[in-house]
Formats: sequence, structure tokens, C-alpha cells
Amino acid sequence: MTEIVSVAPGSVHVAAARQLFTDYRVFLESIARTHWFDFDRYDEEIAALPAPYTAGGGELLLALVDESPAACIAYRRAPHEPGTTCEFKRLFVALSHRKQGLAGALVADCLRRTAARGFTRAVLDTDIDSMPAAYAIYRHLGFTEYTLPGGPYPPYLRFLERSLN
Repeated sequence: MTEIVSVAPGSVHVAAARQLFTDYRVFLESIARTHWFDFDRYDEEIAALPAPYTAGGGELLLALVDESPAACIAYRRAPHEPGTTCEFKRLFVALSHRKQGLAGALVADCLRRTAARGFTRAVLDTDIDSMPAAYAIYRHLGFTEYTLPGGPYPPYLRFLERSLN
């Protein structure tokens, strides 16, 4: 059975969330072109979970399969966007749980939760070369590409948005 839970500060799920975020870090390190990624800041984010998301008007969510942590996603108010825009971050599915629809279920749940919290737009970025399945899920769920000011950006990086109205 699959269940999606919100990870509150002090929750029994904080350690599992940290482990999934660490596994995501290992994945990112395996991508040769992540020289742009700030791993020191990411380690600080992992240590502070779930605060980087709960303090930012959002949530950290875990997908549990038979009570075992299998995937994660987070959202928060987008720091450089209008106040009703949120950003989706850190979608990751453990290797042993891929191809089970967990990523799509987490994104769909985030869409419901963010709309219920009064957000009107969701944004995110993804690497279409190393994360083609995530890109496909986002596009299937109604996200479209947009141009983020301040480029140029690497050709494999895509910025996506979706109205929550």
C-alpha cells in the first residue's frame, strides 16, 4: 500500500527524508556536469530538514510503500517569484521503487496541496538529459516550459511552470 505523508519537524519520518535526500545527492554526484551544484549548501539543507520547506510556506512529502520510505518531493514559496508562486524541489524515487508511479503521485499530490494553500503557480527546473522521466511526468501533468530571466543556462536545463487555478 502507498501512502503520502507530510514530514513535520520532529516527525518519525525526518530520518527517512534525510536518507532519501542523501541518496539524491549521490545521484547528483554521479552526473559529471553538476559542477554548478552547491553540495555544501545541500548538505546544510539535509541537516535542517524539513525546515527549508516548512519554514518556506511548504511541505516535505514522502511516499511510503508498505510503510517503507520510497520517494520524496518538497515545495515552498518560490524565493524570486511573486508571493503566490511555489517551487517544487527534490523529486526523487529510490531505485528499488522506480516504475511504480510514485513520482507522478507525488507531483499530483503537490499540485493539490499547493492549490489548497492558495498558491496560484508552480515552477521548477529539471535536467532533461539525466532526468527524462521526471521531465515527462511534469509535462504530462500540465507543466510547460518558460524562459527564466538571467540566462544563458545550460542547454539540458529546463524551467517549467503550471497554473494552479
